Amino acid sequence: MAPSQITEDYYKVLGIPQSAGSDAIRTSYRKLALKYHPDRNPNNPQATAQFQLLEAAYSTLFDPERRRLYDIQYESIKRNSAKPDASQNPPPPQASNKKPDQSYKIQMEKLEATIQQLRNRKDELARQLAKARDELQAQADMDAEEEASRNSWYGYFFAKSQSAEEKLARQRRMVDNRAARTVREAELKRLTSRVATAQSLVEDIQRRVQEKVSERHRLQMQETRRQQDARLAELRRQQAMQREREERAREEAERRQREEWAERVRKAQEAERVWKAEEAERRKAQEAERLRRAEEAKKHDEFLWQFLEDLPTEYSNTRETFQPAKQTKTGSERSQRGKRSRAGNTMGGQWGEASDIRDSLCLHRSWWEKEDGRHECERCLDTTRRFAFRCPSCRMVACADCRNILKRRL
Repeated sequence: MAPSQITEDYYKVLGIPQSAGSDAIRTSYRKLALKYHPDRNPNNPQATAQFQLLEAAYSTLFDPERRRLYDIQYESIKRNSAKPDASQNPPPPQASNKKPDQSYKIQMEKLEATIQQLRNRKDELARQLAKARDELQAQADMDAEEEASRNSWYGYFFAKSQSAEEKLARQRRMVDNRAARTVREAELKRLTSRVATAQSLVEDIQRRVQEKVSERHRLQMQETRRQQDARLAELRRQQAMQREREERAREEAERRQREEWAERVRKAQEAERVWKAEEAERRKAQEAERLRRAEEAKKHDEFLWQFLEDLPTEYSNTRETFQPAKQTKTGSERSQRGKRSRAGNTMGGQWGEASDIRDSLCLHRSWWEKEDGRHECERCLDTTRRFAFRCPSCRMVACADCRNILKRRL
């Protein structure tokens, strides 16, 4: 069983130096015992505890063996019992950690050396005790044989009688051997107890060292966790700031995109409005031009009809020849061109006759030139979107149908 851990400075309790002898210890104890006895201090609640501490200090230091074991660990006891000055700065952690470790190491070396000496002494006593036991056993066996020989019939008649001095010497020898064996056994028990005590002290110091190591490891783990938590918190803060910056940048980019899109939409709407206005102006101009040409054609047709009316009778076949070919078309097609001719089927026929009369001066037999693009037929007034044909002689523009009709005349 491990001894109880001593943490008090017994030399300081007795008020003596570490080198004090037994007389100084006894004198100091008697003086302090009279001073701190509980009967002399009834009003002091700490008197009993102080007196018990004084008793423990005296019983430890007055016993040489207990004092020697106490002195081995006295340095650490004195250091632990010393109170640090609060006004001074604490030593650096590395120095405070290395100093107790060095002290424990020195104590362990001293205790291990003491234990080794005790074990060597124990082994020597064990050998001496075994030798003494063997000698006693051999002597006892020899005495037993001699006693048995004397007690036999042969010994009774022939053996030499043993004198009183021989019997006394034999008994004395046996007693001495037994005493020597008892002394050696007692010393062996004492050494065994000392070895056990020293071993318990070593185990206690090892336990305290392990506790210190565990405490240091725990503090290091706490510091490591604290640093990790601090780094994690800093990382999270930086990530939050990064996300905030990215969010602001994203919102700014979306705002710029919305503004750019709104600007493009506004420009597109403005361009569409301008195009519609220009298209309306262009259509208006085309419609005005169409109306102007229709009006001119109407006047020209009226002139031509008047001219035909004034022709003699022999030219009546000429009038029949110049009937418009477009009268063969359906009523729906003529209704689609009604708005351009302004007069329905009647005006269409008149316009066809006028066109035929106007173009009668040209036979249109030449190869008509094909012109790509949007054109308006001068005969039927239809608009061709892809291409039209132009007569190289009179430069008349006509669609494919009107060109074929004109080339087949006469």
